[in-house]
Amino acid sequence: MIHRRTFLTATAALSLLPTLAWAQGRAEGYPSRPVTIVVPFAAGQSGDILARILSEPLSKSWGKALIVDNKTGAGGIIGSQFVAKAAPDGYTLLLGSSGPMAIAPNLIKNAGYDPRRDFTPIMNVAGVAQALVVPANSKYKTVQDLIADAKARPGKLSYASGGNGSTQHLTMEMLKQRTGISMVHIPYKGTSPAYTDLIGGQIDVLFDSAPGVVPFLQGDKVRVLAVSTAQRMPSWPSVPTVAESGVPGFDVLGWLGIVAPKGLDPAIQKKLNTDLKAALALDSTKASLSRLGMIPVGNSPEEFGKYITSELAKFGDVIKKGGITVD
Repeated sequence: MIHRRTFLTATAALSLLPTLAWAQGRAEGYPSRPVTIVVPFAAGQSGDILARILSEPLSKSWGKALIVDNKTGAGGIIGSQFVAKAAPDGYTLLLGSSGPMAIAPNLIKNAGYDPRRDFTPIMNVAGVAQALVVPANSKYKTVQDLIADAKARPGKLSYASGGNGSTQHLTMEMLKQRTGISMVHIPYKGTSPAYTDLIGGQIDVLFDSAPGVVPFLQGDKVRVLAVSTAQRMPSWPSVPTVAESGVPGFDVLGWLGIVAPKGLDPAIQKKLNTDLKAALALDSTKASLSRLGMIPVGNSPEEFGKYITSELAKFGDVIKKGGITVD
C-alpha cells in the first residue's frame, strides 16, 4: 500500500524531471556559438593576459571561439556595467578583478552595478600578488628599511600608483595604516609613467601586480622588497612577504575571476566552472601563470561569491579609515 505522503513525494520528484532534463540539455548544448569574455582593462594588463591564456584551451574544448573584448574606461567600471546589463545566456562573461568588483563599489556611489546582486559568480581563477618595488639602486634593502626611513621623515617619501583608488593605491594605504607611516601619494594615469619616475628617482616606492613588475625586474631596473600575500610566491621563493618582514597579518591578493550577468542558468554556471577547472589543470596553463607570477585558485561558484563579499568589506574598511575619495 502506498502512503499518501510517499505518493506526493514521488509525484513531486517526477515533476522535476522535465526541468532537470531541460537544464541538462541547455548545458550540453552550450556553447553553440562564440563566447565573448569582456576584459575591462587595456590589452597587456593582467586580466587581459589571463583571458588570452584561457581562451586557447576553452576554445579547443568547446569547438567554439572564446573572444576577448577589451572594453576599457573608468577603472574597469565601463566593461563591468556592460556585462551587468547583458543577457544572462552565458555568451557574455566578465573577467572581473578586485579593482572594479571590490574597490570601485566602495568608492563610487553610482557605479552602475552591485557585485553581489548583479552578477553570477563562476570562478576565482587566479590570484595576483602585489609586489613592493623600489628602484634597483635604492638604499632600501628591506621593508623595515623603508618603514624606518618613513617614520624618521614623515611625509617626505613618495609612492606611486596607477590611479587614485587603484589596487596599488589601497595596498599601500593598508601598509600605511598597519605601520603608522606617512608618505605622499602620487597617482598616475596608468603604471607606465609611474615606472618611468620610479626608475628615474622621482618616486621612492610603489606597489604593483607581480606580472606588471616582471619586465622591469628582468631588466634589472627595480628591486622587489616583498610581496603582499600571506605566503611567499612559488615563482619568487627568495622574496619575503610583507607579513614576515615585520607587518603581521598583512595579506592582499589581487584576484581575477569570471562572472556572468545575474540569472545565468545554474547548469551553464556549473559547466563553465568545470571547464575552467580543466583549463587550469593543464600543464601549459600552470606554466604560463607561474611565469607571470599568478597563483591558480579554481574555487567553486559558492566560494567565489562569498569571497567577493569579503573583499568588498576588506577594501571598504581601508577606504573608510583612510578617508579615501575619488576625484
